[in-house]
Amino acid sequence: MNVQAILPQIDKTVNLPVSNIKCGDEFGKIMNQLSEEADIQEMKNFIDKRFNVNTVVAEYSCETTDSQAESYDLYMLEKYDMSGGRNVVISKEALLRMKEDSRFRQKVFKSIEDMPWSGKLTGGMVKSTGVFIHEDGTGGYWMEFDWGDEEDGEKNKLNRHKILYSNNLQNNNLNNQIYNEFSNIEVRADSVIALMGTFYNHKKEN
Repeated sequence: MNVQAILPQIDKTVNLPVSNIKCGDEFGKIMNQLSEEADIQEMKNFIDKRFNVNTVVAEYSCETTDSQAESYDLYMLEKYDMSGGRNVVISKEALLRMKEDSRFRQKVFKSIEDMPWSGKLTGGMVKSTGVFIHEDGTGGYWMEFDWGDEEDGEKNKLNRHKILYSNNLQNNNLNNQIYNEFSNIEVRADSVIALMGTFYNHKKEN
């Protein structure tokens, strides 16, 4: 064999520098992502069990509870068609922060504990209830109504679906909105019973 004949071919071989090899970096990223997903699931399960809620994990939430957050939260409700009672919508970032930051964790717990509804089941005209947890740990609370298709007339048609939202339960803001809503519409008896059961905890505390 003529060894010299193949030497030029060997000389033309391209050697990749070590800095271009990303396998180790990608593996680290994957492992870190898996660890974060496990932490998120762990915190979700913990909140569900401790507070008897349905935790919905979101990709994003607003920084604090203000008018901008209210607009975004209401948009989210329309988009994801939430149902049932005692929903807690919280971002992945907030769940991960709860894992490490005890003060933030307690703030989130307080926002969940302040949720006025005692039951996870809804019925009649109450479609959903819950709280949006924002990145500072504060909460925006909602009650969603849906009267269905049984009512006739343009006025009732416009009022079939409505969401009441409050960022301050201390001044009975949400409570007042609900009673004002009842004063403007005709409500069937079974709908009132369903609402009273869902909202019982709030009225009892006040």
